[in-house]
Amino acid sequence: MHYDAAMLDIGREKQIFVDDLIIESIENVCRTWHQPVRATEDPIIFSDQAWEKITYFTFNSSQVIRDPKDGLFKCVYQSMELSSQSGESPLGTIVSHLLYAESEDGIHWRKSCFDIYKVNGKSTNIIIPNAMIISYVLNPHERDETKRFKALYLSYLPRNGEEADRVVAATSGDLIHWTNLPEPPVFGRAGSRKGDANGLYYDPAGRIYVLNMRHYDIQAVATNLNNPVLKEWCICPPYYPLDWSRGNKRRVWQSESSDLIHWSEPYSILTPEDGEDGLDETFYGFCQFPVGSIMMGFLPIFDYVSNTMRSRLAYSRDGKTWHHLNKRQPFLLPRGDDKWDANMVTLSHGPIEVGNELYIYFGGASNHHDWWITGAREGLQVPEATDRSKVNYAMGLAKLRMDGFVSLDAKAPRRGILITRPVISEGMQLIVNARCQTGGSIAAEVVNMRDEVFPGYSRQECDVFKGDKVRHAFSWGGKTELPPVPARHPEYPKPEFERYRKFRFYMENVELYSLTIA
Repeated sequence: MHYDAAMLDIGREKQIFVDDLIIESIENVCRTWHQPVRATEDPIIFSDQAWEKITYFTFNSSQVIRDPKDGLFKCVYQSMELSSQSGESPLGTIVSHLLYAESEDGIHWRKSCFDIYKVNGKSTNIIIPNAMIISYVLNPHERDETKRFKALYLSYLPRNGEEADRVVAATSGDLIHWTNLPEPPVFGRAGSRKGDANGLYYDPAGRIYVLNMRHYDIQAVATNLNNPVLKEWCICPPYYPLDWSRGNKRRVWQSESSDLIHWSEPYSILTPEDGEDGLDETFYGFCQFPVGSIMMGFLPIFDYVSNTMRSRLAYSRDGKTWHHLNKRQPFLLPRGDDKWDANMVTLSHGPIEVGNELYIYFGGASNHHDWWITGAREGLQVPEATDRSKVNYAMGLAKLRMDGFVSLDAKAPRRGILITRPVISEGMQLIVNARCQTGGSIAAEVVNMRDEVFPGYSRQECDVFKGDKVRHAFSWGGKTELPPVPARHPEYPKPEFERYRKFRFYMENVELYSLTIA
């Protein structure tokens, strides 16, 4: 990880401890990674309507957002039917639609019907017929209320015409009624073509759209034709370790646009590494989201051989250079056995803040990734290859403490000390997200860059915290306001040593999740 001194100007942004940027020293303190806990045993959205075939809850086939306009949780998801395994496509004839559901509490969902697309003369919750693979964002800068949601999706008509697989940019005011933009999106040299796993993000500071995507030519490599090759459907083509010129694993590119139409040439940001990732491990897709001063991302991992999927964490400090977290260990796993999410778990979008928790929606299934699609043609001896009732994608909900991805812990019986580097911020309160276990506590003191304690801000004068809060303001003798720092000097360059402050935390049986100088 490349750090720079300018990164220590942290402003009022929340700091979580995924890396060591603001840590000067620790003593008897460890880093602990946390996983979300499933909120319900059963899925919360699944196929229960006559027109819903296979509700395809996998990466980029569903997305949940909480609309700030009305407070409702809203989900656009995909229903798909494979009517045959013949025709031009190796997958057979696909009929796919995008549907809509909403909820007041994020757990109990309703599927209201509209007249946008009828089946057998009856209204349905289908909002975009003959479409699939959608990713959308809310643009807070959009002045036209009817266009505040922006999306990219694939128009996917049965393969009998030129529009069988077309990239579409669209806008909506309510996620129900969509208007397609007249121009097709263009992605550098690939033109109006991209892969089928995409995570759209809007950068409010730069006011640009960022797309984490598959390159259209993801598997366009020069295969060694002298080697024997399996005859099955090419979901896992031959892979050549340590040969970048034949690198054909599923991986992640990024592209940027100011208007959803004109996109930069895609550039690679996450590629499986030989020696670090497994021989059959691939990166299925990627979605990013901000957490304080950093960008985090959910990275679904697809294992070719077991035909299963799980998810990891990644992060970046600039949005372009990404790093794996927790030594590539999984963040959310399928549960196996006879669970509804036994073999597939995937995360398509960032968490939603609800009270003091993060709601993390995930797609899951007891079936495998593609055995049900091509298994019959390949002669695979698995139940889902011939019995579509064994295919049961659905959406689940897991919860995590606010900022709860990782914590710095001091564990009994010893005490611990955490000291930050000198940081710059005009903030005037020290806010922490911390949980004290039985008998635990945390005290703080504020020092200058010469390691001199500011008068009145020593450990002895600190009002010791012994609770469990996601937002606790430290105080010293009842005073929560931090010692002031000089305003920024207009001259440049000029040393500004007095603007730096450091913080020492004295910890006992406590988990520290984040700090903010607010």
